[in-house]
Amino acid sequence: MDNIGRDETIDGARTRRTQRASNNTKATTTMRKALTKRGGVNANGGRDSPRSALNMPRSASFDSAGGDDEETKEKNEHKTTKEKMEPSQVAKTFDRQWVKIGDVEYDITDMKHPGGSVIYYMLSNVGADATEAFREFHYRSKKAEKMLKLLPQRIYDPKNHRKDNNSYYQEVDTSDSAMLKDFAQFRLGLEKEGFFTPSPAHVLYRIVELMFTFALATYLMAKGFTACSVITYGAFFGARCGWVQHEGGHNSLTGNIWIDKRIQACLMGFGLGTSGDMWNIMHNKHHATPQKIRHDMDLDTTPAVAFFNTAVEENRERGFSRLWSRFQAWTFVPITSGVFVMAFWLYVLHPSKVMKKKNFEEAAWMLSSHVVRASLIQFVHPANISFAHAYGLYALSMWVAGMYLFAHFSTSHTHTKVVEFRDHPSWVRYAVEHTVDISPHNACVNWLMGYLNLQVIHHLFPNAPQFRQPEISKRFKVFAEKWGLEYTVMTYGEAWKATFKNLNDVGIHYYEEGARKNRNAAAAEKRIN
Repeated sequence: MDNIGRDETIDGARTRRTQRASNNTKATTTMRKALTKRGGVNANGGRDSPRSALNMPRSASFDSAGGDDEETKEKNEHKTTKEKMEPSQVAKTFDRQWVKIGDVEYDITDMKHPGGSVIYYMLSNVGADATEAFREFHYRSKKAEKMLKLLPQRIYDPKNHRKDNNSYYQEVDTSDSAMLKDFAQFRLGLEKEGFFTPSPAHVLYRIVELMFTFALATYLMAKGFTACSVITYGAFFGARCGWVQHEGGHNSLTGNIWIDKRIQACLMGFGLGTSGDMWNIMHNKHHATPQKIRHDMDLDTTPAVAFFNTAVEENRERGFSRLWSRFQAWTFVPITSGVFVMAFWLYVLHPSKVMKKKNFEEAAWMLSSHVVRASLIQFVHPANISFAHAYGLYALSMWVAGMYLFAHFSTSHTHTKVVEFRDHPSWVRYAVEHTVDISPHNACVNWLMGYLNLQVIHHLFPNAPQFRQPEISKRFKVFAEKWGLEYTVMTYGEAWKATFKNLNDVGIHYYEEGARKNRNAAAAEKRIN
């Protein structure tokens, strides 16, 4: 960012951006093309992802003299699947770990980051710039600013990371420098106009709405409309608890971090039986680097579901089924989202993390979800049902909530291009090229998705109250046109179509081709025979 002067022209920035685009993935050019190009459909179907240069053995380099024979290439391809490094593992290869914010980089080696290992996602040791990420994640946190000032620091100099044979380092991409400076001014303008100011009235509306939907579901249960009650508990109370807690997790609900986190703990715990703190740790990894291999946890989902054509090879090894992959588009909502993910969160992942951290506040809310809500169902149900029966109805409502939440989340980014492990797009490009906005000015869609249909705007400004995002999107469209950014807006129907098309295409790819290591093994056996 700091290598480009403030007097740099827009045309100059666009020229560099064009050069950069020719060497990296390209975004779509129109809303209609989003169903194909932003879905990344290739000849084999699905979104293809080239192997990360970080993991490519030297003998498999594309510019090696004389080339390799087929057997050597297959061995090298198989080798890459065994040499997968995650950000925290890469960080351990450095004597000191640094993060660049503005002109300064800070030594975080001995720091215990409250947000977890996401701090390793943008190390300047590898050529990443955390300026915008720090500002957006810690916008309302005075504590973060104080902690930053206490860290050892130095003026950023890329020479410090080029030495000592640092094979992970690549030069900081400065092609977006002028645009990022203009983006900072654009953001400042939004702040001055009040777009980051919470609305107590809107918060009250969201809370009252949740109380109403819970009361409605309970009333339906008492009147014997069991199926309608289960759906209302799941889709209109549980799922909407998910939307509101999401905003509390980003501190954009009331603007008071302590209050927002208390609201989040309540809604995530009682409404969904899970931990807000655990969700924050997981979600921030997605938010920092959406669609980035071995960074975004929303991509590390195999073997349950594969969202891109090298997911099985790139993700942690957990087994693989060609038949399951073939039908993943059909199983994604009812089984993967509603059963696998929701059950794992409810009964394994979140309870274990809460107990490990001794977070008794969240433990109490989570326990109340299981016990109080099931007991209430048993009490109001017109038939004399057992607690086990009542708990089964509660579990069914969680199944509905899981399908509703995870399926809707997937429509905003899982069908877009992935980011290679070694690539470090700017904060703006992460949001614009690897998420989409869905019908931002459709009030019905805004309500159905709790304003999380505006994922581009939300990723750019996570601390902005989400009900303000539709208006921000109008202004950002002008900014995007000014800088030639491919701001993709899709309709609700187009987003669902792109999501399931990608799931189907990737599923067919793995069903027909298998995982790379399996293909290599089959080829080797064929040669022997």
